[in-house]
Amino acid sequence: MFIRIATTLALLALSTQADYASAQQDLRWKFRAQETIRYNVQQKMQTKMKIGDNDLNQSMEQVMDMSWHVQSTSAAGETVMNQVVDRISMKMEGGPAGTVAFDTNNNVKSENPIINSMGEMFRQIVNQKFQVTMKPTGQITDVQVPAQLLEALRRSAAGNPGALDETSLQQMMKQSAVMLPGQPVALRNTWNSQQSVQLGFGTMNIKSEMTFIEVDTTGNAIIRVVPEISVVPKPDAPIRMTLTSSTGQGEVAFNIAQGRVAKSQLDLEMAMTIESNGQSFQQNINQVTTMTLVP
Repeated sequence: MFIRIATTLALLALSTQADYASAQQDLRWKFRAQETIRYNVQQKMQTKMKIGDNDLNQSMEQVMDMSWHVQSTSAAGETVMNQVVDRISMKMEGGPAGTVAFDTNNNVKSENPIINSMGEMFRQIVNQKFQVTMKPTGQITDVQVPAQLLEALRRSAAGNPGALDETSLQQMMKQSAVMLPGQPVALRNTWNSQQSVQLGFGTMNIKSEMTFIEVDTTGNAIIRVVPEISVVPKPDAPIRMTLTSSTGQGEVAFNIAQGRVAKSQLDLEMAMTIESNGQSFQQNINQVTTMTLVP
């Protein structure tokens, strides 16, 4: 009798899970007013360059802690929140400056001016409230950058072409949410996500094909991500970059009941030719970005 009951319960559980997975799912971001959710974002990047007969390898690891403080939600599900970068740490090795490492929680000055410059730039961002308006699909329709941060960036931008500006900060915040379809989807349904990033040498466009693969045992919708990257060069840029090849794959675990990403990971490989000051060299980049919901 015990074996029969256990077997029946197991089959019932499998049947329920199969029905849950086969039905159409309404994948939507969901928030409650005054709640706070936190994410940890980690990025690891390996860069290989060939300059003449010399090989130059560089590695970079960056960790960013973010908190989303929900201010209000509308009947249509549109949410206004303050997104705050709580902490940024970075470590780079192998470049011309040697080992460069900093943590915005550490205010100790370094003897390396590059570390001080980078650390100061990122410390201006930490603890600032970016007001973001997000649709249930994850589309961010508006980003308000704090006025005091913009003033600080204007002062630091003098003589620094790589300094952050309002546009780059808005783009950074607009990429913080995974894009979802605007209607319920069944298994194997596909939709597209489009992102554009303005860089010094031009515009990088990332078009991602998103496919609903399955619902796992914890209630997460597993979404496969296949990105396609293209670059539109800026005509007057001092550096010209030509993308020769790119491949990538990723996966998102989206908690259906909670209405938020539990974890996502995106792996990218890019090969490019860079021309500057009459010289040309090859560069290969391998980048892994992981975003994890903090309990």
